[in-house]
Amino acid sequence: MTYFNKNNAFLELSKTQKSALLSHLKRFVKKHSNLSVQSLVEEFIEEEYYYNEVGNPNFEWIFEYFEKDSFINEIKSYISFLLFEIEQKEKQKPFLEEQKKRAKEIKKQAQEFKMSKMPPTAKQIYYYEKLCKSHNIEKQSTQNLSRLDLRNMINKILEDTK
Repeated sequence: MTYFNKNNAFLELSKTQKSALLSHLKRFVKKHSNLSVQSLVEEFIEEEYYYNEVGNPNFEWIFEYFEKDSFINEIKSYISFLLFEIEQKEKQKPFLEEQKKRAKEIKKQAQEFKMSKMPPTAKQIYYYEKLCKSHNIEKQSTQNLSRLDLRNMINKILEDTK
């Protein structure tokens, strides 16, 4: 199943009932996604009856609808749709993570390019001078350097002293 039309399902429910049921089913299926559709439907019905017996039902109105086959079939089709959605998200996960990784690299490259065009800050120059003094390293001229160049020089000093 690849599509579930929410507008044509659960027509006997009010908008708030329908919304509450669909969001609850979505959470329920995510929690128990390792079960089959039939098992999920049975588990959902058992859970609702259990909470009703305890005196804390999720939906007080749902028990009369459990008697209707059409309602159970709509629940089954929605659950199968949710399982299909979860499966598709799992298939797309490596691709999305690769996209995030590439976006991070592009952002870093853009930041470095921007830094290569800007002069170093006074704090950077001060920190560089203090590092050189504390590590007894001869200072180089920082007049024509960029922020990126100075950052790389500072990182090199810190790496060499480790």
